Amino acid sequence: MTIQEAMIKAVAGGYHIHGSDGMDTDYAGATNDYSAWTRKDNASSFLVPMEETFLDPQFWQALGRTLGWSAGCDLVITCVQGVEEYQRGRGYYWMYQWHCFIQAIADGHTPEAFFAPLTASSTRSSGTKHWPKASKTRPCPSLLFLLVAETRQRAQHVCEAAAGAQEVAKEIVQRSRRARHRRRGMTCSMGERL
Repeated sequence: MTIQEAMIKAVAGGYHIHGSDGMDTDYAGATNDYSAWTRKDNASSFLVPMEETFLDPQFWQALGRTLGWSAGCDLVITCVQGVEEYQRGRGYYWMYQWHCFIQAIADGHTPEAFFAPLTASSTRSSGTKHWPKASKTRPCPSLLFLLVAETRQRAQHVCEAAAGAQEVAKEIVQRSRRARHRRRGMTCSMGERL
């Protein structure tokens, strides 16, 4: 299957985008780099980068409807590097295909290489794995695992920075209290002199 055929199948499965102002559009065709959409109000066309389309879950859901990828499944991402780690979730077969696509891109393959082995019969029940032929093993860690790890690391840095800011704030409050006590002490001693 080519990227153009995948777009046609996704459109047949209900994939649709609107103009930037919400205006309804018609699908006009695709290349490997862009899909073209024509506005219904003024017949002007605009291009959408295919990278944007490949990141859109609506595209994968619609393609999945056409190719019969609607069955539910368990999604597991496993990484063995020192200690085995994995993430598990419940999803649909179209999600599995989307994750396979992301992994194929992470492996350095082109979108064309991913879509090439897909056919209308590429369903979950066929048991076919849709990895490009050149990729016999999955790299470890997977792209999604790396994203999760990076997110955790950033969250940890944010928490550390917040804890540091909280300590600075406590110190400022303590200095302010000491200064207030000194001023009160000065005010009281001045009042006694009068």
